[in-house]
Amino acid sequence: MALESWKWLVQLTESGSFTRASEELQISQQTLSSRLAALERGLGCRLVVRTTPLALTRAGEVFLEYARKADSERTAMLRQLGDVAGGGSGVLKVGISNMRGQVLMPHVMTQFHRSLPGVSVRLLEGTNEELVRMTERGEVDLAVALFDNAHPGVTVRRIFREEVVCAVHPKLLAQTWDLPSDTACSLALARGLKGLRDLPFLLESIDDISGRIARIELRHAQIKAKGLVESNNMMTLLELCASAVGCVFCPTNLLDATEPMTGELLRVRLSDAARYDIGVGMPSDAGAWTPAQVFEDVLGALYGD
Repeated sequence: MALESWKWLVQLTESGSFTRASEELQISQQTLSSRLAALERGLGCRLVVRTTPLALTRAGEVFLEYARKADSERTAMLRQLGDVAGGGSGVLKVGISNMRGQVLMPHVMTQFHRSLPGVSVRLLEGTNEELVRMTERGEVDLAVALFDNAHPGVTVRRIFREEVVCAVHPKLLAQTWDLPSDTACSLALARGLKGLRDLPFLLESIDDISGRIARIELRHAQIKAKGLVESNNMMTLLELCASAVGCVFCPTNLLDATEPMTGELLRVRLSDAARYDIGVGMPSDAGAWTPAQVFEDVLGALYGD
């Protein structure tokens, strides 16, 4: 009974359908179905109830528990073999936000693949809360995120400090206040966030760092924000801000990285609560693996304070 069949069942269960599982495994649905049938014949029991979504039989639940352990052991074995053979192999699963991925990954990946050309990297994007949960559950090898509390089973290394500011286009200020752009910008910088109370805001989800900071800062400034747009895609919000549609709370490193689009935006600084540490979190029970260590070291060398 090949361990590969066990891996297929794990993927089928997690995907919830033959369609999604076959796409993930890059095999046809017919092949996946026939392999599952062969596995059931070999075990002498039915594992899956073919409903929508799929359901496991009691035997399937028992088998899945052992299959996950076997898959984990298989992954650990292949990683150790890769380390022993030199150069490394396998797939490194990295959790990262869409925004931070655009800023960091082009430079990190160049250095990483120069060191370990045989290792593939799979980026799993999500909000900060999702990335933290992925790390706690061991669904990623490492995550680049804000780990601001104690997280059981996660080891965190601080990398750099990030800061969120409120960005606004001078044209929006001038139109709102009926003043020349230079005068409006000077007033906005002098008044801070409270001076922007009459402007529309473009807000990220509260599950992400910028969205959470935005709501805290607005509350402290006693501003009942006109939430013109809410989105999990910071690049969309930045494009709207650059078109003078509204103000956006955004990390300065993303503003720097998108300077051709955001170079005109005025940056209004916020309180100390808008500055926080970004770190690399790894599941504590994960064994030492060269690709994960190299990725962390490259990230620290390029962006560490």
